[in-house]
Amino acid sequence: MKRVFFDKIDSVGTFPDNRIKMDIIFQDSNGNEYVWTPKWEEVMSIYAESERVEEMNLAGGEWLEELKEKKQFSDEVLDELAEVIADGRSTDEIADFFEIVGFDADEMRYNLSHDDPLRSKAEGHSNRVYIAKEKLQELNSEDYRYVVQIVQKAADPKQYIGEQEKHQEVVEKLNTALEFENLRVTEDGRVLPIEKDG
Repeated sequence: MKRVFFDKIDSVGTFPDNRIKMDIIFQDSNGNEYVWTPKWEEVMSIYAESERVEEMNLAGGEWLEELKEKKQFSDEVLDELAEVIADGRSTDEIADFFEIVGFDADEMRYNLSHDDPLRSKAEGHSNRVYIAKEKLQELNSEDYRYVVQIVQKAADPKQYIGEQEKHQEVVEKLNTALEFENLRVTEDGRVLPIEKDG
């Protein structure tokens, strides 16, 4: 068995359908190069395991923070998710939504009860959408998987009993945004990778 050593990660290439390709490059002791292009699920599996090991090792967390930054949702996707959350919900219901998923919403409640029309106008959103996005950005910076939990709750069909059409609209809107992250949400509220050939 030949032992190879990690050299670098290259993410400048693309697949034929223009998706970004991540190549992990290894070298052996003779300087020969080996390239591995993992599937999306394999990347997520490596990420999860490396995060678990890093936390167990208590190695200061600097590398872990860099790793987390590499997997975060874009602001544009958070915009769409914030609009889905704010649509049809009162200020209290928005805060309740985040609390139901398990996140503290005390600061949100305060901000939602103190509307700032100038800030909302500058951002081009209602105050409710703006504050929902602020919370999503906070969660995204801590761990992108928190945002996955929010997406799952937003698409949960139990949130739309008797409102099947609205549930379908929410799923479609979320999927339009999530496609840019190579993710999709199912009718039953699960977030899964988009499987593509090639």
